[in-house]
Amino acid sequence: MAKVQTLAYVDIQHDAPAVFDDVEQGVVLREDFWVSGYKSGTTSVHGKVRVEAADGGGVDIEPRDGVRIERLSKVSSFMESAELTTQSNFVISVPSLGINSLSVRFPRQVINPPYTKKTNVSPELHISSIDYSDKSEQLVIGGTDGYCVVVSPSDTKNVVELKGHVGDVQHVQWFPSGEVVLTASSDLSVRVFSSKTGANPRTLKGHTRAVTATAILGVGRQVLSASKDGTVRLWTVGEAKEAKKWRVDAGRAVDGLVVVGDEAGLQALDVIAEDEQVILAATPDGSISAFTLSSSSLTVPIFVSPPPVPSNLIAIAYSPSTGLIATGHANGITAIRHLSALRPVEEGHEAPLPTLIKRNEAPIYSLAFVDRDGRLDLLVGTGSGLPSRLALDIDANGTITASTKEEYAGWEAVSVESWAVGADSVFCAGGEGGVRRY
Repeated sequence: MAKVQTLAYVDIQHDAPAVFDDVEQGVVLREDFWVSGYKSGTTSVHGKVRVEAADGGGVDIEPRDGVRIERLSKVSSFMESAELTTQSNFVISVPSLGINSLSVRFPRQVINPPYTKKTNVSPELHISSIDYSDKSEQLVIGGTDGYCVVVSPSDTKNVVELKGHVGDVQHVQWFPSGEVVLTASSDLSVRVFSSKTGANPRTLKGHTRAVTATAILGVGRQVLSASKDGTVRLWTVGEAKEAKKWRVDAGRAVDGLVVVGDEAGLQALDVIAEDEQVILAATPDGSISAFTLSSSSLTVPIFVSPPPVPSNLIAIAYSPSTGLIATGHANGITAIRHLSALRPVEEGHEAPLPTLIKRNEAPIYSLAFVDRDGRLDLLVGTGSGLPSRLALDIDANGTITASTKEEYAGWEAVSVESWAVGADSVFCAGGEGGVRRY
C-alpha cells in the first residue's frame, strides 16, 4: 500500500463565537473556550483561549497551553430566516504540531428546514443528501423517512415539500434547468419532482433494494440510478421506463456512481468512441466497475479496478478538469488517483500508487471537489464531524500533495453526510439535521 500522508488538524469549541458575543455584550466579563490540535502519532494539544472585556470596548484574546489564535472577522450578514447572522473567521497555530496560520471558519448561515415527526417514535431529522442550484439559487434536501424539501437560503420560510417517498431519501440532485429535482430512496424508487409545485410526474421503479445514487445525462432526458441490488440502471424519463441495466459482481452493492463524459477523461480510461460515456460503479469493498453507456444491457464491465486500500468505500467524487477521482474509506483514508490508474496494468508493469490522505480514524462519509480559478480543493466530511477543505497541488510529474486549507467549524461530533457547491458558497449537512453554509 502507498505511504499515507498524515495531516494535522484543529478542532474548536462549536459555540466559540457565542463566547465572544457574551463578553462583547456584557453578559460576562470573561470566558474561556477550547482549541485542540491533533496529528496521528503525536501527542495532541489541548489549549484554552480567554476572551475578556477590554478597557474602552472590544475584547482582549489570551491563548495559552500551546495554541495561538487570531480573530480575523466578525461579519454581520442578515439573511431572512437565517438562524446565524454572524460569521466568525479565525487563524489558528499549534507550533508543536506544525500547524501554522490555519484558517478556521464558522458558518455564515445555518438553515434548519422545517421537520415534524410523523409519530412519537419517528427519528429526528438526519440529512443524507443535499444539492444546490446556482440557476435557481435553491437547495434540495433529502433525509429521514421520505423527507425531501426545496428551500432558498435567502428565504428559508418559503419551502416546497417533495412528497412521495416512504423510505429515507438517499440522494438528491438538480436537473440542469434548476426547476426539476431527481431523488432516490431506500423505498426502491427514483422520483422526478417539480421544485416549484412539488408535483411528482415520473416515478421510476425496478430496483429490488435501496437506491443509493443517481446521475443525470445531458439535459435530463435520461438518468442513471445505482442500488444495493448491485445494478446500475438507465432510465428514459419521458416514458418512465428502464432502457437497460448493468450488474457488478454477484453479491455486491453499488454505493457510488460517477459518469465520465469529457474527452480527456475518456482518453484516460482508454475509451475512444464518439459521444461515449463511461459509468463508474463503486462497491463497498472499494472496487470500481466500468461500463460504457452504449453497451448492451447486462454487458460485463470493460474493467474492474481493485480497491486502493483494504477498507470499505463510502464516498466517491470526480474532477473532470483534472481527471482525478477521490474515494473515501471507513478507515479514515481518502484515496486520490488519476483516472488512468483505474485501468488494468499490462503484464510486467506496476500499478501506479494512489495518493493516500488521513487526518484521523473517523470514516470518510462525503467528498466533493471544488475547482475554481485554476485551484483544486477537496471537501471532506467524516463520521465524527470535522468538515474540512483540502488544497491539492499537482506537480509536473502528476504527484499529488494535500494540505489542510480550511477547517469548517460549528459542528458537534456527528456525521457530515453530504456537500453542495455553489458559486460563492459551500454547504454541508448530515446528522445534526441542519445545513451549514460557508
